[in-house]
Amino acid sequence: MKYLLAIFLGLTSLTSTAQKVELGISAGLANYTGDIAPTPVLAETKPMLGIFARFNLNHTWAFTAAAAHMRVSGSDANFDFNRYRNITFRTDITEISGVFEFNYFKYGAGVLDKRFTPYLYWGLGIALFNPQGLYNKEWYDLRDYRTEGQKSTYNQYTVIMPMGLGIKWMPNNKMSVEWQLGLRKAYTDYLDDVSTVYPDMQQQLNKGEVAAALTDPSILLNENGTPNKSGYQRGNPDNKDWYYNTSVSVTYRIFTRIKCARFY
Repeated sequence: MKYLLAIFLGLTSLTSTAQKVELGISAGLANYTGDIAPTPVLAETKPMLGIFARFNLNHTWAFTAAAAHMRVSGSDANFDFNRYRNITFRTDITEISGVFEFNYFKYGAGVLDKRFTPYLYWGLGIALFNPQGLYNKEWYDLRDYRTEGQKSTYNQYTVIMPMGLGIKWMPNNKMSVEWQLGLRKAYTDYLDDVSTVYPDMQQQLNKGEVAAALTDPSILLNENGTPNKSGYQRGNPDNKDWYYNTSVSVTYRIFTRIKCARFY
C-alpha cells in the first residue's frame, strides 16, 4: 500500500516536466455484489470521490494513476431468500490503481485530433477495506470478532482488477469532461465479512453478546434464540466480491514547453 502511494505521488510529481499530462477529480456513486447482495440494490448506492493523473502516451493510449474513496453496503433484508440470515454490513474502501486506457478515436488537443472519444480501460490496484456490522443501532468492526471462526483475521487490503468504459470530451485544449462506468474485481470474499460457514457458536457466545449477534444475527429474529449450528453454510467462498462505480470527471491538461537554445 505504501509503495503504491509513493508511486502515485511520484507519477503526479512528473507533471512539472512531462508533456500532455492531465490532472483530474471525479465524483460519483458506488455499489457492490457479493454474498449479501447477489445483484446490485439501488437503495444501497453510496457516494464516491477520486483524484487521478493521466499520462497520454499517444493519441490512442494513456496510463492513469488514480486514488478513490467510496462506501459500499448491503443487507439480507433486501432479498427474501436471505432475510432470515439477517446480516447487514457496510465498508469504506480506499483504492489506489493504475490502468491503461484505449481511446477508440485519435483523441487529443492537436488540430487533427478528435475532441470526443469512447474509451476502455483495464489495470490493477490495491483496495483497503474494513467491514462493519450493525447491532443495536451501533456499528462494529467485524474483523475484531472473527465471525467465521478464523484462526487469524483476514487482511484489510486486497488486490483489485479495475476495468470499464467511458466517454471523454474536450471543450477546449485545457479541459475535458468525462463519464465512466467501472467494475472492480476484488481478490477477496470478505468485503462483506461473509464467505464460508458458521463457527462454533458457543465460542462466540463466550466472547460476549456482541460477538454472537454479529456472527449470527438470525438469533435476533428467533424467539428461542437458537443459533445456527457450527459448520452450516454462511456464505459462498467461490463467489468473490465485486464493487462498481459510475462517475463524472473534470480534468485539466498541462502542456510544458521545452526551450531550445539559439545559435547566432
